[in-house]
Amino acid sequence: MAEPARALDDVSAQLAEILRHADALLDDWMRFGVDVRARVEREASGVGAIVAKAVDDASERALALRLAAVSTELDRLEQRVRAANRIAAEQRTGDRRILAGIAVGIAVVIALLVTLLLRAPVVAPPPIVAPQPVPAVAPPIDAAPPPVDAPAPPPPPDAAPARAAAKRH
Repeated sequence: MAEPARALDDVSAQLAEILRHADALLDDWMRFGVDVRARVEREASGVGAIVAKAVDDASERALALRLAAVSTELDRLEQRVRAANRIAAEQRTGDRRILAGIAVGIAVVIALLVTLLLRAPVVAPPPIVAPQPVPAVAPPIDAAPPPVDAPAPPPPPDAAPARAAAKRH
């Protein structure tokens, strides 16, 4: 019986040695895992920082481009507002001139009315007599009508050049 017990002790010793060796390997593997995890975290934080910087740079570039577009649009709007302001000022100036002209016209009308009211009254002219009808004299019934084919009297000698001058125009 000593032999199987001894064989069993040898197997137990070998198994214990294998377990110690396995524990050492597991410790090495854990250290390696911790080391790899630390390395991955460092690399991830480095990559994260690089990505964050790249995103910040890209957003700054996009913001700068958008800001330039907005600035251009603001310049155009400012020019439009200035042009509209000039047009409004010119319109106000024209309206003021028209208003001044109206005021001067009203002042002239008031001055004329005042002069009419302050003038001495004018003596009324004598009344106009209604026209009297002119008695019409009818020719006697026995009278002969004038001839229809009567030749027209000859034109005076001064009339011909005047007619020619009229035709030229």
